Amino acid sequence: MLDATKLAEVERAERHCLGLQERIHSQPMTKLRIGLVDAAHLHFRTLIKATLDCPTADVIGMVVDDVEQRAYYHAEYPGVPVFGSAAELYDKAKPTAIVTCADNRRAAEVVAEAAAHGVHVMKEKPMAADLALADSMATTAARAGIRLMVNWPTNWSPAYHHAKRLVDDGKIGQVWQVHHRSGHGGPPADYQARGPIARIGWGWLIDRERNGAGAYVDFCSYGAVLSRWIMGQPSKVMAMGGRYMKDFFTVDDNAILVLGYPRGHAVCEGTWTQPAVPNRIPSMIYGANGSIAVTGQTELAVAVAGVERGETHTETLAADPLPAHYRAAPDYFTHCLLHDKPFEGIVAPEIARDAQEILEAGMIAMREGREVSLPLRPYA
Repeated sequence: MLDATKLAEVERAERHCLGLQERIHSQPMTKLRIGLVDAAHLHFRTLIKATLDCPTADVIGMVVDDVEQRAYYHAEYPGVPVFGSAAELYDKAKPTAIVTCADNRRAAEVVAEAAAHGVHVMKEKPMAADLALADSMATTAARAGIRLMVNWPTNWSPAYHHAKRLVDDGKIGQVWQVHHRSGHGGPPADYQARGPIARIGWGWLIDRERNGAGAYVDFCSYGAVLSRWIMGQPSKVMAMGGRYMKDFFTVDDNAILVLGYPRGHAVCEGTWTQPAVPNRIPSMIYGANGSIAVTGQTELAVAVAGVERGETHTETLAADPLPAHYRAAPDYFTHCLLHDKPFEGIVAPEIARDAQEILEAGMIAMREGREVSLPLRPYA
């Protein structure tokens, strides 16, 4: 039995430990345990580096299914533990959240497995291969109480945010058109011989089932989500596209999507057959009193009509810098989770879901050669 002196010492030590624990638990968490699940998307190389560079992320492991690709990334990032499955990652590494570059079809399974473990998810663009999967992902996340973010690389461009602020401030009057073109040279014919990154990354993009289409989903999606952010959800959609230049796959290599609004429209172009251009076509926003051209990551130009007929005032602007947590997708993702902030703008799941509905309507329009009204009818 302890004497009174010893008992007092023990009680003081216990109180000290309890106080220390309380202080530790009361302090805000400064980092989240992040796992990377599935490296199918060509953007995985950018995202793993950005996650490792993120000051509010502690990368605790990655799951890469393909043996050759796994060996490649393990050699590239030897300090990141590699797990054989997501189940093993959840069991052994205990992530708070994951970043997934799964293909557009498999993404729903990745979200469901994460939700079952109470783990938040950031999915690389677009949200899914079709609207039913996108809705399933959103529902699964909501029911499990986890957060879901869809990463669009354009969201980290200061110029787009500056343009949106100008629109919201009425700088160019009521917006009646958005025009956005995205593209590059697309998959090379020898992509399978170019190593695991190209073999897997291009392999699923030219698979209609896994991607949802071809260049249409890959690149018209950027215009769809941008238009939804700036002009809202359209009331009708038209689209056309096809495989015009490349014969080694069956999906479209070019497409155009037109969104109809009660008082305006948007044009979204996507191409996999644009290896080089003399001048990049800027993203354009047209309003009743002027227009905005997003000419670069940090540059934009604004033209506003003057009082006299034909008079135009034009200025080139350097975009206002974004907050530090907009540096890259993992920074924003972890910031919002740590501070219990909603995901806003084009990365919000609600906007990404609406963009998926636009894409779905466009697929119907292409297939049936007609204008398609929104919202779409519920699934059968």
